[in-house]
Amino acid sequence: MKKNKNSDSGLSGIVLLAKQAGLTSFSSLSSVKRALSTTKVGHTGTLDSFADGLLVVLVGKLTHLVPHITNFDKTYIALVEFGSETDTLDPTGQIIKTGKIPAREEVESVLPKFLGEIDQVPPAYSALHVDGKRASDLMREGKTVELQARKITISSIKLLDFNDKFARIEVSCSKGTYIRSLARDIASACGTVAHLKELKRTRVGPFKLEDAVGADCSPKNPADDEKLYSQIRSHLLDMDMNVARLCGMDAAILAPRYISDFNNGRPLKAKMFVHDLNSDNDKNEVAVFYDDGKFGGVITKKPNGNKFLLNYGFVIHHPEPKLKIFSWEQIVNGKFPEEFKKSGTAITIGSFDGSHLGHRAIFDSVIAQKENNLVPGVLTFTRSLRGYKNPQSYEGDVVSLSQKIENFTEHGFAFAIVIDFSSEFGRIEGRDFLNVLVQNCGLKYLAEGSDFHCGYKGLVGMEEIKNIAADLDFVVQTIDSVIFEGEKVSSSRIRSCVLERQFHQAQKMLLKNFELDCTGFNWHKQGKNQIYAAKKGAQLLPPEGTYKTIVSFYDFSQKSGEAQNYRAANSDCTLENGNLRLAFSDNLISGFVRSIQFL
Repeated sequence: MKKNKNSDSGLSGIVLLAKQAGLTSFSSLSSVKRALSTTKVGHTGTLDSFADGLLVVLVGKLTHLVPHITNFDKTYIALVEFGSETDTLDPTGQIIKTGKIPAREEVESVLPKFLGEIDQVPPAYSALHVDGKRASDLMREGKTVELQARKITISSIKLLDFNDKFARIEVSCSKGTYIRSLARDIASACGTVAHLKELKRTRVGPFKLEDAVGADCSPKNPADDEKLYSQIRSHLLDMDMNVARLCGMDAAILAPRYISDFNNGRPLKAKMFVHDLNSDNDKNEVAVFYDDGKFGGVITKKPNGNKFLLNYGFVIHHPEPKLKIFSWEQIVNGKFPEEFKKSGTAITIGSFDGSHLGHRAIFDSVIAQKENNLVPGVLTFTRSLRGYKNPQSYEGDVVSLSQKIENFTEHGFAFAIVIDFSSEFGRIEGRDFLNVLVQNCGLKYLAEGSDFHCGYKGLVGMEEIKNIAADLDFVVQTIDSVIFEGEKVSSSRIRSCVLERQFHQAQKMLLKNFELDCTGFNWHKQGKNQIYAAKKGAQLLPPEGTYKTIVSFYDFSQKSGEAQNYRAANSDCTLENGNLRLAFSDNLISGFVRSIQFL
């Protein structure tokens, strides 16, 4: 589990609280409310006032998960007192029956009868409702209550100790199990009576009492209050993937460039997520995690033909990424930050398919304008303009939009304007286009290659742009092309290298391996160490065949208790009919394939 930083009352998280005997579950929550300055808390299964042990408390938006956590199996250590039965089956009641004290061997011999699925009659003194009233309330009114037996499951039961008339028993069981009733029924199988003397809950699903706070804080000592509050604040936990899966949900990772869309409730699309290989299609809830492993909320999915309709359950906002992303509509409608506009901006415009050596020279020119107090930004398109103009013959982009955004972030840009090219946008005249950037974005510096064109049909080249710049008062810088092995570096050249399997040449121009972004791919397991998926997105693929690759995958390891962004493993990758098949020599794959690098 990873600790969540407590900064304000709007936080969400999980508190593992060691409830003390003598307190009700409800009153125990008041400590969490005070410590975290919140009223939005919920526990996931009550403990009777005489009992102690683990309470899993959900805070903020995680209270939506109460029904899931409540369904977890639980483990208890029960102290059973033989020879007397109380009306409540616990130490708070009145003795109504007495009987013999069984031998240790008798108790041990009957315990196996309670393993597996069994019928259990709940205690009459319980919170179960009969005709709209709690059974316990009816009993206190002197009325007779008869409850029907219910199916429960005991996964393990063992005798830890037997002394005089007391048996200490450890039980792991399903939701709905009453340990008081179990004590009654064990005694009955021994031909006698008993009641529950003490009860301690030690586990709820993956959560353990040993990790809980408050065990050393006495509710009778006010001096311990602040100590408990401090422990709660410092041990607020994040939701993790292990818990999500135990809650019966799929898991998915949100690609970083979609954080703003997700946080602002924009329409959900499958391409926004890296999916969990371990997921089953019949699950209708998906736990969403951000790229750094933090829990982002829950979405729902409904079958709709061959696809799923995705809808929001709830969202836990993540801090916006350093790179602020805007659409063209936002720019036109005056949604660009006023502080950026006042400072003035340095911008470069292009498809930037690959962020190769030539692009980097342009990027460096723009970033250098920070020294002149200009805010560096980039204007780009969701895919290469060649893909828009010649979709039938175009082989594909060198990089995905997510990879492009990642490159911009690494270079230190403050913002990116991302345009989904349309015929309407294509009709904007070059001067009008640049004037929008000057008026709405505070453009003061523009860096481009010598062959740059913009505007309707690309009719405005660099010479005319320089004249427009003089009129609109911004500086234009022409960046020379970068030559590699006697030829100009370009996205087209890199694309040809990939299609000709010349990955080493592509790597020299990209300064990194050609990498296929696997966001949105639906991976399936095949055999022990193979997975396959149909290729999605606008990126190009090398020719069919088998390649040596490095596969990066997300691994939020539960062993260390800390999220690890992603790890890498060598793999053979076979491409055939638009499908990818990965084979591993080990079991490193965790189910969230991030990308594939071709060597």
